[in-house]
Amino acid sequence: MKHELRLLVYFINENVEEGTGLVSALRFVFLGMMLGLFVAGCEKETTINYEATPTFISEDEEFVGVEGKVGFLNGSYTANEPQKTVWHFWGEPDEINGAVRVEGTYLETGEKYPLLLNEHSFKTATWEYNNGFTQPNLGASKTMPSYVGFEKSGLWKVSVYIDSEKFGEFILEVK
Repeated sequence: MKHELRLLVYFINENVEEGTGLVSALRFVFLGMMLGLFVAGCEKETTINYEATPTFISEDEEFVGVEGKVGFLNGSYTANEPQKTVWHFWGEPDEINGAVRVEGTYLETGEKYPLLLNEHSFKTATWEYNNGFTQPNLGASKTMPSYVGFEKSGLWKVSVYIDSEKFGEFILEVK
């Protein structure tokens, strides 16, 4: 490739009068094309492999989520089957206040879905609950009962916000 570049530069130098703006312009165009080819040849396709977040134990119970922040009892979640769950929140009780927003990102496509269900139906899916929290349970400072639903099987990123601030994020496998 070096020899081809030298030959082309030599050809341009020999066939265009020195001192003209055309020589400089041709060199600039040539270098731009070569840089473009170099960058295009260096591009690689990136594949990200996700894994479900490891579970953790609190008060002898197994949870899925972020230890010391947010989670719910580890169970089996099946696509298109709403499931009642109790969210557990760890931290300073006075800092766990406000609306809870839960975003589900289906990792195969990157699409975002509301995971909270107002009732036992996907037709009532909502991004946010502002129903308040209940008492401490299983070592958590506060809890919140809800229905959750995942529309597709596979890996989901679950992002939890409290009062518009990200509180925790984890990956869950849905059957």
